[in-house]
Amino acid sequence: METLVREKGVNSFQMFMTYKDLYMLRDSELYQVLRACRDIGAIARVHAENGELVAEGAKEALDLGITGPEGIEISRPEELEAEATHRVITIANRTHCPVYLVNVSSMSAGDVIAAAKMQGKVVYAETTTAHATLTGLHYYHQDWFHAAAYVTVPPLRLDTNTSAYLMSLLAKHPMVWAPRSLGTELPRHPMAAVPHSLSSGLPGHP
Repeated sequence: METLVREKGVNSFQMFMTYKDLYMLRDSELYQVLRACRDIGAIARVHAENGELVAEGAKEALDLGITGPEGIEISRPEELEAEATHRVITIANRTHCPVYLVNVSSMSAGDVIAAAKMQGKVVYAETTTAHATLTGLHYYHQDWFHAAAYVTVPPLRLDTNTSAYLMSLLAKHPMVWAPRSLGTELPRHPMAAVPHSLSSGLPGHP
């Protein structure tokens, strides 16, 4: 990491608290990586979802025969994002490392971030065009291809107040607007192997 920063101009590293058995870092690993980022002056970017419970939720959904895009929303409720958001902010605070949360998708996670900022913790965050303008109701569309076109992680939320809330959070607390979502280069979800297809947040648009 230090070589990448000092010699290659890399200024940030992204970590995942989800994608169990692939990218997911456990708390002790996050602690060590955040300390390393602090020491070399790199930005610690974190995708916050409780990977253990996401994996269990996916298994339960599959056991119930849920294999479509709606399984993304069912297996990744916003409380899992909020819990992981609080946890990584706590870890970052213990390591004295600023943390940058990516793809904030829910009111619950937003509340955690706002509270941390009010407490003086050094927390930055971004949402995406998709999360700030769309809802998870699309996952239940009768046209499978329509529903699949809206898959992203964390998922779009069912609460129709989420978009307005995230926009108000942008106004009240410095956040970053990210035009792109995770994209298709990340692993496919077990729900019918639906790729994460949202980029600009609008199906059919890059």
